[in-house]
Amino acid sequence: MASSEGIISLGPWGGLGGDRWSYRASGGITEIVLRVEGNIKSISFKDASGLVSGTFGGTGNDPNDRGKEKKIAIQWPSEHLKSISGTYGRCKGLLVITSLSFITNLTTYYGPFGTAARETFSIPIADSTVVGFHGRCGYYLDALGIFVTPANSHGSISVGQWGGPGGDPFSFRVGSWIKEIIVHEGTNIKSLSFKDGNGQEYGNFGGNNANDTGEERRIEIDGHSEHLASITGTYGDYAGMVVITSLAFQTNRTTYGPFGNATGTSFSIPIEGSVVTGLHGSGGHYLGAIGIHVKPRDIEGTISIGPWGGRGGSPWSYMTNRGINQIVIHVGSNIKSISFRDTTGLDSATFGGENPNDIGERKTVLINWPSEHLISISGTYGNFSTLLTITSLSFTTNRATYGPFGTGSGTAFSIPINNNTVVGFHGRAGHYLDAIGIFVKPQTTI
Repeated sequence: MASSEGIISLGPWGGLGGDRWSYRASGGITEIVLRVEGNIKSISFKDASGLVSGTFGGTGNDPNDRGKEKKIAIQWPSEHLKSISGTYGRCKGLLVITSLSFITNLTTYYGPFGTAARETFSIPIADSTVVGFHGRCGYYLDALGIFVTPANSHGSISVGQWGGPGGDPFSFRVGSWIKEIIVHEGTNIKSLSFKDGNGQEYGNFGGNNANDTGEERRIEIDGHSEHLASITGTYGDYAGMVVITSLAFQTNRTTYGPFGNATGTSFSIPIEGSVVTGLHGSGGHYLGAIGIHVKPRDIEGTISIGPWGGRGGSPWSYMTNRGINQIVIHVGSNIKSISFRDTTGLDSATFGGENPNDIGERKTVLINWPSEHLISISGTYGNFSTLLTITSLSFTTNRATYGPFGTGSGTAFSIPINNNTVVGFHGRAGHYLDAIGIFVKPQTTI
């Protein structure tokens, strides 16, 4: 399987407890399974190829606190998940996700599941497909965000808008980069205008009240080393209208602002892996509403190799758009389980290890990213306790080979490949690690 996709990260929202995790589907997300009772206890996913994610949350030992199962079936490919919304609040002293809703392109809302709390989050987003999730988890689901890709010919997604209903709508996308932002500000944002790297001008948006034009502020962005990445701000009442009252502009290097007077309702877009390619909203006497068009900063093509091993257990998949710098395996006469961590500290689920009487010995492989990166694996698979499982594994980087771990019995496999980086793994797992394969991408596209 080969694919080409640009990934944008939104969120997460929620608490800081538990461990960081990340899941990327290798096809469309077709199923979401929640365990719910008052708050969201855990979440798991299945993609169009039948691969399951593992379970995020629900690690408590109390069988009375695991919640009731809620299952959402998404009719891929005619239906795809495009956004989420929810609430977070306190449960047993922890700040956790208390309710969730899921929105598809068919304007279907699944949910809400759980109990709504005071702190809400939503992602007003268009032209997108959700291809994964990330967040934090432990006893419960502590925090949740999404990975999205564009679902239109522009290669961009639209986030927002925030503000009031008045004024005339506007929308633009630049062909190069946003080079200059001109803000007229006072107690609120009077108007905005922009210039791109080719000298094309966009706006004024707002500024129709000649008696209240505000003071001019200019932001210059060097498109070679700096790019606009997101915005934050507030909106509220001014002169009898709901308008944008303050704005700040975030680049990959710094934040410009805030401009205006930060009163009213705040909004922010916690977003990574993206470049702002345009803006949309409305303007009249003042800047009434605003949102952004963003595209992925990087485009990557991944290839799936394998898996090798048995057909027991359930399918699983893990992919990261960052480097993998830690692999944890539990080993005995075979490979009991495997898990991963990327360079941002995000942990995968644990794949395998479901036999509590045979968990093996923990072994950790540390990879010194970015000077060192994983390029391949090798190993063996054979019979263990009547199951065909992975019996040994070695991990090869551009600098060394770690292992073998396990007994090395059975049928050998190896992947003699060059000029690539391993960006994920897939396979089957249950009591043990039944099968394993890798996702790779050519080094030339990094």
